[in-house]
Amino acid sequence: MNRMWSFLLRSSAESIPERYRDEFWSEVIFITARRIRSLLLVSLGGYSSLIYLVNIRNAFQLPESDNRLVLMMHVSLLVLNIFSLILIYARPLRAPADVTPFHIGVLRFLGVGIIVSTQAFTYVILKTSGHPIFVFLAIIVWCSSLLMPPRLLAAILTVMVAALWVIMIVFSPPTDNVRFAAESYFTSFMIAVILITSGSLLFSRNAEAFRQRKIVEEERNTIARLNAEAFSLNQELQRRQDVLEHQATEIEIINTQLQEQNETLRELDMEKNELMGIVAHDLKNPIGAVRSFADLIESGFVPPEDMPQALGQIITTADRMLELVTNLLDVNRLDSGGMQFQMVEFDVSALVEGVVEHFLQRAAAKQIVLHYSNEDANTLIYADEQAMMQVLDNLVSNAVKYSPHGKNVFIRLKTSDSAVRMEVQDEGVGISAEDMKKLFGKFTRLAARPTGGEHSTGLGLSIVKKMVEAMNGKVWCESELGKGATFIVELPRA
Repeated sequence: MNRMWSFLLRSSAESIPERYRDEFWSEVIFITARRIRSLLLVSLGGYSSLIYLVNIRNAFQLPESDNRLVLMMHVSLLVLNIFSLILIYARPLRAPADVTPFHIGVLRFLGVGIIVSTQAFTYVILKTSGHPIFVFLAIIVWCSSLLMPPRLLAAILTVMVAALWVIMIVFSPPTDNVRFAAESYFTSFMIAVILITSGSLLFSRNAEAFRQRKIVEEERNTIARLNAEAFSLNQELQRRQDVLEHQATEIEIINTQLQEQNETLRELDMEKNELMGIVAHDLKNPIGAVRSFADLIESGFVPPEDMPQALGQIITTADRMLELVTNLLDVNRLDSGGMQFQMVEFDVSALVEGVVEHFLQRAAAKQIVLHYSNEDANTLIYADEQAMMQVLDNLVSNAVKYSPHGKNVFIRLKTSDSAVRMEVQDEGVGISAEDMKKLFGKFTRLAARPTGGEHSTGLGLSIVKKMVEAMNGKVWCESELGKGATFIVELPRA
């Protein structure tokens, strides 16, 4: 049976790829089962109508014996119809995937039932002197409306035609009705040929449509897979681009840090060169002078009456070297954070007055007059007293140092709601815009020079700025070239 069934189905779906054939046959069975269900429902109504019209109403006025024979046939077909519907609805199909061997068995049973019922129907018609070709035509059209493989359809129709001819030979009227027999043979044969051809074309078109649909599905799946791969690739490219951008940002940051470090190294190199220059010039010359004075004294070339002057020169030179070394140490401690500030509350006016008193004699030596003024009796600040003294000493010293002979230096103490301001104003040559940019730098050499041959290390203002800022204050300079300069220190009030 399996070999015969395989033979009937063979080559019916050769155009369908092997991987889709099971799905194709499930779809064919699904379509056929749904069509049979619809045809059985229609047949149920048709048989019921025939029983009423032919057997109950006796519309054809059949003899009682023929009526009983037709009724028995109608009832048998009706029972077969109902039984087939019960089988169909026992396990209803909602999709091709629901097809099981049970449904395949039901379709085989219905195929046999169609063949048998057709012959029975033909026999009854012949026995009741009716023309069998019309019954055969109705049954065979009903059968051909199903979607069946060409070989299977040809086999069923061949069996049905052969059975019809056998019945015609056995049960037909006498041979004198040649036309009746010829019509039956010829018409049944032509109907079978036409239905086999049309059924084969219908099945082939259905198979081709299924194949084309699967090709489209494969193409869509391929496109979807390629789109997914492209999307994944785009994501990977985006991820790599983000990594590259992140790396580029890191490289840019590193380059910026390297540039900053290089700039710092250049500044340190310049400071080192300045320091070497100071050591070579500002320390070497004074040490040489001290050595010369010491040699003269040791050799007895300095008369006793000139001895105090020579010793004074040695002390002055030693003080210059000490000031330079002290400034270098202060700068180093400020840069490294090693200088500790003892922040206390004190009255800065007394400190300013002491600094002014200290520089009166040095100013008088250049005929410079120091003017001190205080606008407020409450000048308490919160700062380091020693650092504040060093700041004021540096500013007043610079004012005297860079002021021409016979000029004035003004030291003013002012207050506001939140700060105490100290101003030191001179009447020197002023500071150019170019020099203002580097005014508070280390080892700065400005265009202005001390007016009395005084010494300058170029570190004083740098120390002032760092100390003031360390005490939460501000320092700046206001100057116009040719109109002197005013240095301003502002510290928060206590």
